[in-house]
Parts: sequence; C-alpha cells; structure tokens
Amino acid sequence: MIIAPDATYTVAEAGVVLERSERQVLRYLEAGRLRGSRASGRWILTALHIWEFQGIADAMLENWRNYCRLAEQELEIKKNQDLTPSGE
Repeated sequence: MIIAPDATYTVAEAGVVLERSERQVLRYLEAGRLRGSRASGRWILTALHIWEFQGIADAMLENWRNYCRLAEQELEIKKNQDLTPSGE
C-alpha cells in the first residue's frame, strides 16, 4: 500500500506501525528521537516522521514520487482516450 508522506497518525497508530507501545512512542517524542507536533495537547505524527525514525525516508519518498508520476501518466492516457473520437 502506498502511503502519502503527509498522512497523519496518533501516538497509538504510530505505535502499531512501529510495533511499540504508546508509552514508548511518547518517550521517543519527548526525547526528540521521533519528530511530531502537538495539536490541542495531543501529538500528531506524519508518515514522514515515522519513516525518518525508521531510517527509510529516502526510499519511501522515492516510492511516493514514482507512484505520483505513474498516476499522472495514467490520468494523461485516460484524458487522451476520452478525447479520441469513438469512430477511429
């Protein structure tokens, strides 16, 4: 499954992804080992934050770029097919 780098996660969801407890994720955030932001007193993490923590950010961003390129190409092909008269 392709996940956008700006997809957001709660601490609990990040714990599932990282296979860590919520408390451990909170410790990582408080220690600055894992990036995140606080909104209304709650931590919010992005997929990019998690990928950076895992050391896979560059590879995952490249996968995302490739996915976006392919999606754009497919849209362009569909658009061109829709513009082609059906009698040809």
